[in-house]
Amino acid sequence: MSGQNIAFNVEGMSCEHCVNAIKAALTKLNGVYDVIVDLNSKRVAVEYDEERVSADILRETIEDAGYKVR
Repeated sequence: MSGQNIAFNVEGMSCEHCVNAIKAALTKLNGVYDVIVDLNSKRVAVEYDEERVSADILRETIEDAGYKVR
């Protein structure tokens, strides 16, 4: 188990529904341990196992949920 942390700046989040949608999408991924979404700063922090999921997959998952990662 190799825990890594990464944070993304995410555009398009405007409410708690957005927060919940991003959390739900990311926590479904095998290897994601924790997701913290800060609506005010528009940041998403993820703790994950880099041997099971990549940063690119995390980014794509956020974008597939309908949000833009800067």
